[in-house]
Amino acid sequence: MPGFAYAAIAVIGAVAVLNLVLTLALARRLRETQTATAHDGGAAPEVLPAPGLEVTGFPHVDLTAGRRTVVMLTPTCPPCQTILDTLTVDARRYRHDTFVFMIGMPEDTVEMAPRLADFDTATINEDQAEKEFGVKGFPAVLSVVDGVVVNSSHQLPVLA
Repeated sequence: MPGFAYAAIAVIGAVAVLNLVLTLALARRLRETQTATAHDGGAAPEVLPAPGLEVTGFPHVDLTAGRRTVVMLTPTCPPCQTILDTLTVDARRYRHDTFVFMIGMPEDTVEMAPRLADFDTATINEDQAEKEFGVKGFPAVLSVVDGVVVNSSHQLPVLA
């Protein structure tokens, strides 16, 4: 009988040591993950431009006079497809002041183009969107008045 007791104690000890090792490994992994996602203690980086950004001198569209809604969509993001569906269904309501940038290579955006036939459109790459408009996340919807961004969002404006 004492042999079984020693074996049971050895098994319980081994399980306890294994549990301790796994717990410490998990704690280390969580610490590494938190360090990798931290932004040096500052705020998360902006993916949309702040109001006040000037967006004049762009060759595809004149944004210097009047109010325009600039929509930027990629062919691969699901929220972009939702906005594309809304634009397609409500084209008459949105098209008078909306300019749509299809983000990607022309061959990537070829399926989007026919659905946006009622809108002024252009195809640009992500680098251009970031350089010209300060956009790093899509979809992006910018309200531009006289060449200055007054609002930015990931949703279309609600029309009255």
